[in-house]
Amino acid sequence: MKTSLFAAAITALGAPVVFAQERDPTSEIYTDPSSNITFNTWSPTPFVTIGVALPPDALEADADEFVGLITCSDPAGWCGVSLGGGMVSNLLVLAYPSPSNPDEILTSLRWASDYGPPIEPYNGDAKLAQISSTLNATHYQVSFRCEKCLGEWRHGEEQQGGSFPSSGGFLLFGWCHASSAPFGEAECADKAEMSQHDSQGLFGATVTSFTLASSAEEYALWAGKATGGAVDGECVV
Repeated sequence: MKTSLFAAAITALGAPVVFAQERDPTSEIYTDPSSNITFNTWSPTPFVTIGVALPPDALEADADEFVGLITCSDPAGWCGVSLGGGMVSNLLVLAYPSPSNPDEILTSLRWASDYGPPIEPYNGDAKLAQISSTLNATHYQVSFRCEKCLGEWRHGEEQQGGSFPSSGGFLLFGWCHASSAPFGEAECADKAEMSQHDSQGLFGATVTSFTLASSAEEYALWAGKATGGAVDGECVV
């Protein structure tokens, strides 16, 4: 059943069938030492690891938010995650090291109306707030709370999209990686421009009890650590 569901999603997105080979890579439980939050993580590529922690009732009632983790193994470049699978008409999360502050990983919610620039700053109700970030010679990592990031999205007045419902026990993600750094006004994550990514793919993630916080209190504790805002850098209006 889940394989058919994934194949249908791939077909609807117009993606090559080869992406179906990445369905549900083996997940691993990881506790982030910076935040003490436990994530279910997937590494569909050596370049990107994605972690998710959902509210405890997410298999019974569709979650509209999650606590997330992105690890990118190329500290000179950028990584992106699609919360609906494909690039177009899905909520995108961009992450890269700040070019001016070595202690910051910049993040931005983005939206693509087509396969190519511009990848616009997202204009809707979803909100990302960072929890922690780390950077070293081999990789960078950022954890965050993403509110109204699951379910249906609206970008501006017309464009809409949506993720798979968490109650179905399955989420579809996309990932991409580029070895070149963002350019243009890269000190501001919402204004940064990106060259085409070097690699990309889709994968399906099975939602199990390991993806859920153990209680509402535990999820509230984890989500409550997101006090840093989007950390979008030095943005001049």
